[in-house]
Amino acid sequence: MSYTTIAIIYNPNSTGPGERLAKELEAKLRTRMPGQKVELIATDHAGHGSELAYSIAMASKNPLIISSSGDGGYHDIINGAMRAQKEGAHPTTGLLPAGNANDHYRNLHAGDLLERIEGQNSTKIDLLTIVGTSRGERVERYAHSYIGFGLTPFIGKELNKTKLNIIRESWLVVRALFVVKSIKLKIDNTIQRYESIIFSNIDTMSKYLAISQPSSVTDGKCEVTIFKRRTRFELIMTLLRASVRGVEEDHSVSEFILQTVNKTLVQTDGEIITLDAHSDVDIKVESRPLDCIV
Repeated sequence: MSYTTIAIIYNPNSTGPGERLAKELEAKLRTRMPGQKVELIATDHAGHGSELAYSIAMASKNPLIISSSGDGGYHDIINGAMRAQKEGAHPTTGLLPAGNANDHYRNLHAGDLLERIEGQNSTKIDLLTIVGTSRGERVERYAHSYIGFGLTPFIGKELNKTKLNIIRESWLVVRALFVVKSIKLKIDNTIQRYESIIFSNIDTMSKYLAISQPSSVTDGKCEVTIFKRRTRFELIMTLLRASVRGVEEDHSVSEFILQTVNKTLVQTDGEIITLDAHSDVDIKVESRPLDCIV
């Protein structure tokens, strides 16, 4: 079955090349697939990508929804598409990398994008889910690449502000260590301080920080990398080592349960959420629910 529509979504206010790349892809698709319906859609506010993906998926029988963006923009598309899929829709998502880090694309990209679109050559991938409470309300998010507590939300925010190289990223990581405090989490009925906990489907974060050994997006599990509280020097050396050759994850899981002690930031791909104090948090891997072209 051919796509009922191909929608390319981009943020016109992005500092990256998202709009230009979206228009270039639109022109190529109209040339290569002259009978195919192609839509070029700009977002106009935060979270609009998720709203657009949901409405397109619900209105079209077999849509391909492409995000011309970085990891954060694609995160929006996936959450909107999965919301629609839970209500009976059948969307396929695609990613045209136009961000700073493009972690998801670099870890998963396989084959020419145009050829894969023409051949409807999609791949089913695992997604991470997180459920907790924020401002007293239940919050649920899907993540295509990682969910992070502690240093991760702060570092991720800083890394995405600037053009990266390994020296600059390492410096930003080190600087963060003197600003961010460790967090308290309750795991296995024990409250401890942690510098960072990362649940990941990919091997690297923000181009250079290797967060796990080789991982998979089709095994029904995610890698858990835990940095327990340690001295600043020990943590600096650990993270610098991760920037060069990576760290070994603690273990792989299909589900992980914890509880916050205080209000706690969590990063889901490019989105940062504040979880309530004493929030029960359930992180799971949903096995291959999404068709995508990356």
